[in-house]
This record gives sequence, structure tokens and C-alpha cells, in this order.
Amino acid sequence: MKADKLTDLAAVTEAAFHKEYQVLRPVLEREAQIQDQLSRLDAQLKQVQSSASVTESYRIAGADVLWHQWEAATRRALNTELARVRSQKLAMMEDLRLAFGRRQAVEALARKQRCEKRRNIQRRSGLDGC
Repeated sequence: MKADKLTDLAAVTEAAFHKEYQVLRPVLEREAQIQDQLSRLDAQLKQVQSSASVTESYRIAGADVLWHQWEAATRRALNTELARVRSQKLAMMEDLRLAFGRRQAVEALARKQRCEKRRNIQRRSGLDGC
């Protein structure tokens, strides 16, 4: 393959890889956002569990039961959303892997071509090696 065609092919595969990554990026950001929300929920739960004096008055009023129900429902919703986002991410990762593999293959071809060109030049000048 000619060097200029290989350079064009490398540019196309690089662009395809970056396009696939840009498609995946919002999903990765959403996954991180959900994980952050779960972490904050865990911190709130620890705070509630550690403040026993305040929770006694909440227990008498029944607010602790309502809070724990809210916490469980919120956690369930976040975990469901996280599972959905991770499933979507896995499907998109396959496209990214394919684009990455193509990019790597073209880069390997370009390296091989450069090495062969160097070897030919060295042979002409009486040297050998790559």
C-alpha cells in the first residue's frame, strides 16, 4: 500500500475511534454521576446511623421509617439506572474496541512500512537492519 493511502487510512481510523469515544463519553459521565449519588446516599445513611440522639426524636415521630423507605427506594432506583447505563456502556464498548483494533492495525501497518522503507534505504547504502 502506498504511504499516502496508508496515511489517509490512519487518519480515517483515528477519526472513527474518536467518534466512537465521543459517543461513549456521555454514558461514562452518567455512570460516574450515578456512582457519586450512591456514595452521597451512603454518607447520608452513615450520618443518620451515627447521630443516635437526633434519631430518637425521629423514631418517636415515625420519620425514621419514612426516611429509610425513601433511602431504600432511592437506592433501588439508582442501582436500576446504574445497571441500565452499564448495559448500554458494554454495548457501546464493543464498537469502541472494534475502532481501536482497526486503529492499532493501521498503525502497525504504517510502522512495518516505515521499517521496510528504512531497510531498503540501508540496503542501498550498504547497511542492514531496522
